[in-house]
Amino acid sequence: MDEDASYVYERRVDPELAGAFAKDRDREEFLERLNGWLVFHADAEYLELEETQPTLHVIGAPRSGTTLLHQALVSRLELGYVDNLVAAFWRAPTYGIELSRALGVGQRASSFESSYGRTRALGEPHEFGYFWNDHLRYPDLAEREPGHQDTIDWRYLRRILLNMGHAAGAPFAFKPMLLVWHIDTMLREMPLSCYAWIRREPRQVALSLLKMREAVFGSVEYWASLKPREAVALGGSDPVRQVAAQVLVLERTLERAAQRLGPDHLVEVAHDELCEQPDEVVSRVRALLASKGADVAERGGPLEPFERQRNDELEAEYGARVDAALESVGVALAGAAA
Repeated sequence: MDEDASYVYERRVDPELAGAFAKDRDREEFLERLNGWLVFHADAEYLELEETQPTLHVIGAPRSGTTLLHQALVSRLELGYVDNLVAAFWRAPTYGIELSRALGVGQRASSFESSYGRTRALGEPHEFGYFWNDHLRYPDLAEREPGHQDTIDWRYLRRILLNMGHAAGAPFAFKPMLLVWHIDTMLREMPLSCYAWIRREPRQVALSLLKMREAVFGSVEYWASLKPREAVALGGSDPVRQVAAQVLVLERTLERAAQRLGPDHLVEVAHDELCEQPDEVVSRVRALLASKGADVAERGGPLEPFERQRNDELEAEYGARVDAALESVGVALAGAAA
């Protein structure tokens, strides 16, 4: 590992986090020390590998269904993935993968339960936030200035991702929220990269983001999840306008990336489609992986349709305001693009 190759994201135990989302400081410090001890040993053992199998990234705006899609894919396909045990080894992930396999933790059917992206059981998929914060050099979830990607050690990140796939013995599936700003660069560095992009009605995403703010911070006044620069400027101080800008700016970013990548590298999935026909969605993603040379085996039985989650309890308080904000922000974005 080069001297400055590892950017260590400062993990804070945020006093604003509410209830079940609050983190234990002692546990966080223990895991930080553990990873600090292991990272140099893990780095020394990484192999110099060629990219021979695709890596799959589940992408989408926050609250669009990325967690559900990730759970469906790793439940039905023989894919490597970061479970809740592996996630504890964010600076030595291959050690986490080997430990998870030795204990028989992963590759079980998902419960399809989560709370704002968090899952509980050890074998459930984890979005591996600390890992992506470290390697993509984000001290938080806010979009950085242009040129930021040039500060990322893509060679080091590539080596780790390839070794994770090698340790799993299968194409690896991630759910890296921060990659929304680096989709093209990841494809350039790893040309077999594949993307599964899930989309949900912006109104439902915006309402769900307000619900997430209340659940995680105890107030809708605090930003939750990704924070695009343009959304900050458009959102102002109004929480409803902020979430409207957040979802529309991220959707536009993903739309533009999808146009550049095309169907050779990306499968577009509608949230309702995933809920109604999950196996059809899985089959399409499997076909994309096959086009990159990976004949990924199926596992488990067919998936039952999922119940579509709505945010009806927020309608009375926020529905009309969200509609107005989405329309207003949409007009502003169209004007800026003209």
